[in-house]
Amino acid sequence: MELLFAGIVVGGIFAIYDALRRVNLNLLTQTDEIKKLREEIKNQK
Repeated sequence: MELLFAGIVVGGIFAIYDALRRVNLNLLTQTDEIKKLREEIKNQK
């Protein structure tokens, strides 16, 4: 029973880590896209 509980805790920690990693990657991608859009707008003026 303790082994099952430990497995659930480890799985939960991994799931949280994976979710945070995905959010961080998404934010980095959006930041790069915003920089590109700013450059395009700046060059059009």
